[in-house]
Amino acid sequence: MSLFRPKSILSLVLIGFSIVALPLIGSLVYAVISVDRLLDQSQKAVFQAVQATKGSLTLIEQIKGMERNIRQFQVLGDKTLFQLYEKSHKDFQITANALSRLSIEELQRKLVSELTQKEQTLFKTLQNVHHNSEEGKIAVLTFETLSELAQSILAENRLLVSRKIEQMGKKGEETQQLLVWQAMGVTPIVLAFVVVFSFLIARPIKQIDQAIRRLGDGTLTTEVSISGPRDLEELGKRLDWLRSRLKELEEQKIQFLRHVSHELKTPLTASRAGVELLNDGIAGKLNAKQREVVQILYKSMIQLQKMIENLLNFSVVLERHSTFTLKPVFLSHLVEKVLSDHHLALMARGIKIKADLIDQSISGDENKLIAVIDNLISNAVKFSPLNSTIKIHLGQRKDQLELDVIDAGPGVDPGDKGRIFDPFYQGRQSPDSRIEGTGIGLSLAKEYVLAHHGTIMIVEGKSQGAHFRVRLPIQPFKDV
Repeated sequence: MSLFRPKSILSLVLIGFSIVALPLIGSLVYAVISVDRLLDQSQKAVFQAVQATKGSLTLIEQIKGMERNIRQFQVLGDKTLFQLYEKSHKDFQITANALSRLSIEELQRKLVSELTQKEQTLFKTLQNVHHNSEEGKIAVLTFETLSELAQSILAENRLLVSRKIEQMGKKGEETQQLLVWQAMGVTPIVLAFVVVFSFLIARPIKQIDQAIRRLGDGTLTTEVSISGPRDLEELGKRLDWLRSRLKELEEQKIQFLRHVSHELKTPLTASRAGVELLNDGIAGKLNAKQREVVQILYKSMIQLQKMIENLLNFSVVLERHSTFTLKPVFLSHLVEKVLSDHHLALMARGIKIKADLIDQSISGDENKLIAVIDNLISNAVKFSPLNSTIKIHLGQRKDQLELDVIDAGPGVDPGDKGRIFDPFYQGRQSPDSRIEGTGIGLSLAKEYVLAHHGTIMIVEGKSQGAHFRVRLPIQPFKDV
């Protein structure tokens, strides 16, 4: 469609319908013409056959009539009878000439000509003899010959009718076969046109669908280009404008996250240092209630600092500036380290850990993998009810390590499963959670896992609570 571009998808559909319909219409017209021609030929053949049969029967009857008139004339000598014979003779000649003009075969034409000549000769003979003469009586015997010729003409005509019927049958079969071959020839052409126009119609719609999916997935680097009717190309240009605007907004969001995170980190560091000084008694000895308040402040600042660090890490990941330092790492050691960091939170909520870990090293970035494990365990602690158990299993499946974190909480809501790894999507909150998350922990974990050539997923149907599974390749890799 590079040489000709319809103005709209409707125009393309109408053009496609017209082009697809043309061979069918042509085939139908040809079939109608062929059948009409066959019917016309059949009608003419039947008409000629009927006229020839009718003429042959008329000749026989006229010969009988002439013989009867002339024999009565020879007996009675009544000139009126001879005049009747003369009239029958004229009618006979008219009938014979009309029969000769029909589309009959050459043999029939010769028989008619011979019959006409003999009848004419007999007529002249009877005109010149006396009604009771011996010569006239002999001449009358010629009528037998005339009757035999007329019967031969009738027999040949019946054979001609049979041959015409057979010819029409063969002609009908030939026409039928021709129409079948025509249909077999037209069908692939029509199907080819249908395939071509289906592709031309579906291609821009598929391109638009892919462009919308890319925008929905956050892939904003690929330019939107729609090839097809002009209205869809204009729609493609609008989608590309939307992609550019979304890309600008994404860049502004990343810049905002980076600036806000840095701005928050500085006063938070100072506040944390002040709380630590109070906790250490530098500003004076604290009583039990004051120390409890300081502990709460310190714990909240640790959580807030972790959120800010996640924001910073997420902005770095989005800008694709994150660097990875690969080295042999034991995931079991990282799990134990993260559990140690969450020891106080686990004790406060009475949560037990049931861990089944194997010692197997992989090639990865220790800090990034700690962030992945920490996010999974933090979510498990956050959503687990009091005095419940969190199950952690680390095993090997073929050439991958498989880490499962299973809590006893309410699980992932079915409405959240499709977006649980999207940035800033928080889903259903823990009933007793006092500090809401930023909604980037799982999305950050997903980015880190994908960067390690691994996968992260939600496992359904095997446990009551949320069941997250991470698979990481054991073999070292370089293109992180």
